[in-house]
Amino acid sequence: MTDTARRPTRAGLVAELERERLEFERAGRSRKRIDLPLLSYWLKGRDQLLPGSKKNRLPSQEDCEVIARALSQKAPHTARELPAIGMEIADLARRLKETAGPGWRDEVLACLAPATVAAATHADPETHTVTVEPRRKWKGWQFAAVTAIALGLTTGTMALRSGASEGDGASGGDAAQAADLKGDHRCGRTRAVGAVSWKPCTILDKDSLSFVVQLTNSSTRATTVKVRIAYVQAGAAHDCPAPWGTAQDVTIPAGATRTSPLDGCATPVVPAQAFQAKAFVAEENASAWGFREYSPTVHIQADGRRLWADKA
Repeated sequence: MTDTARRPTRAGLVAELERERLEFERAGRSRKRIDLPLLSYWLKGRDQLLPGSKKNRLPSQEDCEVIARALSQKAPHTARELPAIGMEIADLARRLKETAGPGWRDEVLACLAPATVAAATHADPETHTVTVEPRRKWKGWQFAAVTAIALGLTTGTMALRSGASEGDGASGGDAAQAADLKGDHRCGRTRAVGAVSWKPCTILDKDSLSFVVQLTNSSTRATTVKVRIAYVQAGAAHDCPAPWGTAQDVTIPAGATRTSPLDGCATPVVPAQAFQAKAFVAEENASAWGFREYSPTVHIQADGRRLWADKA
């Protein structure tokens, strides 16, 4: 959560957002207000689409950019991630509205909470379509989009929650995230598989580099995913040793964060070469890996200096 020592509290973040909004107003510009109840609503992640949740507006691209500016000093990594997440949510919401009309959120509910609509749902094994009353047929890509927006909400929430674990370090709720990634490191964009958000990271030590994946489970029960880690050296992809380089099952307890071991995938530092982590995470029984993600690149100079791509 944002209410953790040394993190921007929800009230503090809202105060900064309101300060900027008033500055905009004095300059003759306007933007929508983000108050404490709305911010708390967004921090529910995909749960804001489930039964019993008030249908407030979803975070827009502008909202994510505004929050990113407010977090830029205390959580620069999160500030860089949030605008892209906002674009993804806005694009998926637009596509879903075009496909399903104003009631698209009810269709999302049908996907996220199948038990609540099981009696009204019928699968066709031949066409691989599903009919959800009132008898609208959704093809595979449409269900993928429905699921993706929920995952985008979860990913955006996790980015906002984990933001203040950067910099001075955090204590309490999410301290394990910062504690597991000590030293000189960079992590890539946060992605999500179900309720598990994940990101690949490269950790640079004196004589070696470690390539890891950090996974956070935002659900209320333990979740198992499978992980595969590789790395890129001087432009060439390299597989890590088994099991992390093939398919390692990882079970993350409810609300917990887990990071793969440093020695699960490591290589010596080599001058005049560049390195970055490459990772895949998929559902436990998935037949394909889906998206891959990379960490930022670290360039090892001929004289031994280390230069991260985001600092170039």
